[in-house]
Amino acid sequence: MNISTFENLLNLQGRHALITGATQGIGRSIAQRLTQAGAEVVLHCRDDRPELHALIDELKKINKRSPKYVTGDLRKPEICNEIMQHTLGKVPKVDILVNNAAIQPTTSLENITEKEVSEMLTINLATPLLLIQAFSKQKIDNGSVVNISSIEAIRPAINHSHYASTKAGLLNLTMSSAIELGKKNIRVNSICPGLTERPGLEQDWPEGVKSWLDKVPLGRLCRGDDIANSTLFLVSEASSFITGACITVDGGISSVSGW
Repeated sequence: MNISTFENLLNLQGRHALITGATQGIGRSIAQRLTQAGAEVVLHCRDDRPELHALIDELKKINKRSPKYVTGDLRKPEICNEIMQHTLGKVPKVDILVNNAAIQPTTSLENITEKEVSEMLTINLATPLLLIQAFSKQKIDNGSVVNISSIEAIRPAINHSHYASTKAGLLNLTMSSAIELGKKNIRVNSICPGLTERPGLEQDWPEGVKSWLDKVPLGRLCRGDDIANSTLFLVSEASSFITGACITVDGGISSVSGW
């Protein structure tokens, strides 16, 4: 295979991608990478905010197109169909869905409230399911879904029992929906990122960062670009026979006993 053929495998020209939670962190990195690969992205954000328009301006410089955006509070699962319909009002089809939006509070099991459990289940698990459902109702020839799960789906950390449970559920949603949607030529895969850099992480969870850095074989935190590169692979023709799979992007921490 020559270089030009390989590059064509990762070319997303003519494809349209909806990315939830797109304005910061992993979502922002994914939006940048898919735009660089030629996709027309639709950015989802909970509400209209300066970070959203800053990202739009940044992406516009990459391919001279102004990205579309949709807003919606994913704490309200009934909004999922509305988000998909609004997206389809802006682009002719959605070929790629990236379920990235999530929340990750740190709370001990004995102190978790019913409200926290409900909100976590809704945003981290119910809305990805409903968005996949809405996505699958389109008439598309070659669809791809990527669910951003977490290493904690496999190796949970202390005080994250509610978060880890939802991310484990997302892995099973990935596999079960891959089975059902294969007949529609829709592939569904997931990524399990390790502890990922973000502003304020060390202040919010110093013990978790220290434990991670003490044990991770590759000696650093995960970066948004690490996840974005894996996402590009999974939504491209380079992975055309992969579905129901999970890529673990964690610097080797899952090979270490405990963190």
